[in-house]
Amino acid sequence: MLADLRDALRQLRKAPGFAATVVVTLALGIGATTAIFTLVHQVMLKSLPVTKPNELWRIGDKIRCCNWGGYTQGDDGDFALFSWQAYRHFRENTPEFTDLAALQAGNSPLGVRRGSQAQTDTFNGQHVSGNFFRTLGIQPWIGRLMSDADDQENAPLVAVMSFRTWQTKYGSDPAVVGANFQINGHPFTVIGVTPPGFYGAKLSGWGMPDFWISIASENVMEGPTSRPKRPNGNYLDLLGRVRPGPNPQALDSKLRVEFHNWLASHVSDMEPGEKQLWQQQTVHLVPGGAGVAEMRDDYQDGLKLLLIAAGCVLLVACGNLANLMLARGLKDRAQVSVRVALGASRFRLVRKALVESVLLAIIGGALGIAVAYAGTRLILYLAFEVAGSHNYVPVSPLPSWPVLLFTLGISILTGILFGTAPAWIPVHNRNRQPTSVAFSKPT
Repeated sequence: MLADLRDALRQLRKAPGFAATVVVTLALGIGATTAIFTLVHQVMLKSLPVTKPNELWRIGDKIRCCNWGGYTQGDDGDFALFSWQAYRHFRENTPEFTDLAALQAGNSPLGVRRGSQAQTDTFNGQHVSGNFFRTLGIQPWIGRLMSDADDQENAPLVAVMSFRTWQTKYGSDPAVVGANFQINGHPFTVIGVTPPGFYGAKLSGWGMPDFWISIASENVMEGPTSRPKRPNGNYLDLLGRVRPGPNPQALDSKLRVEFHNWLASHVSDMEPGEKQLWQQQTVHLVPGGAGVAEMRDDYQDGLKLLLIAAGCVLLVACGNLANLMLARGLKDRAQVSVRVALGASRFRLVRKALVESVLLAIIGGALGIAVAYAGTRLILYLAFEVAGSHNYVPVSPLPSWPVLLFTLGISILTGILFGTAPAWIPVHNRNRQPTSVAFSKPT
């Protein structure tokens, strides 16, 4: 194999134009495929950056935003958003959850300023239950995170800042923790900063939260008409960590009974139409390792189509390169004939051709990583900046280990694909090519 590799490098040095054409074609084809796979991996396949995401389960199998009033939901009665009272009912009656957290479906615009003299900036905020960070197993970068004691009616108003906001807006100033902030005109104390890479429990095209504040604080900020005070004000996603042991199907059925019991206790509050439909309402328990996968729900069809299209482009490139390799092989027919005449085996000839094609594919794949990085950045720009969303979306164009392994695998497969046909040409010529080579007898 080493001898074949050295020979392949010599042949490529002798034909720089051919090598450059193949490498550039492969870099574009593999780079486009890798760029789409980078987005597929982060949006559709990646779990939340939290402790043991496989233990998380979500109540509700739909993605809904952002406020649903009433005791019925959707045409099929499939509940996915819940009121504060419904959340408390689940939490108090389902010991199968070690923790069950609630988070606002969507973000709230917050006018934030540090101190009384600073300029007010607009940030993304999200109301969460006090056990939100504990449920996800998140530890603070500095300071502390929210607890159940912070999510009480008369508790002091506190906020948790994201690492990115702390780094980019406040220069990683440790004095931020414990400082007083005005948030929508109310005094809050920032108690801690989340670790790097944590973006919450939802990957959304509308951006990640800059501040997390308690659900109870909404009562202070909005007054008597706040959503937590309305039993039919459905605006919370529910995400819990299930204890080892319970059967998911059995827990799903239990949650459905609990939800019907809660609805039955509010029949007197229902509208006439709701009284006829409330018994048809249902809930479903689904894996929550990816959190509330709003971006996956929005973009999965488009990403699948793009991945298929990129794969087709790569296959076309492989076909064109196979033709190019065939033409090159026909040009070197005399050399191949000599090798056959000297006793080169079928395996030896095929291996030599495949080593050269796989080498070209790996070089093209290495350059394809740079193309993939640029392509991913371009797609993110077109999807969010041009589309009008200027919020930070936590999707990185940098290739991760799964993406690098994907690139390596697709490069090797590509090399085999466009190298297979040319590699078998010597086999078909084996019986007739040696006859064209003349050897003179010594006198």
